[in-house]
Amino acid sequence: MEYMDSTKRTLAKTAVYRGSITVLLFTLLWLFTKNIYETSLVTIVFNVAATIIYYFHERMWGRISWGNTIETKPILKPLK
Repeated sequence: MEYMDSTKRTLAKTAVYRGSITVLLFTLLWLFTKNIYETSLVTIVFNVAATIIYYFHERMWGRISWGNTIETKPILKPLK
């Protein structure tokens, strides 16, 4: 049996992850530069590129079965 994330799931994971990283990057850049234009430009360019890379990274790893396990759970609990 083989499992792979759906495209929607990969997009949702990408959006949540990139949102977190965007806030972190913007905050750090602002603390170092105090320049809203540079901070915004670098944050936008970096995150567009990183989002594209992350999406394909997730899709690639979804095709690799190494390290995946399938857990089976009993439907009924045994009686004592």
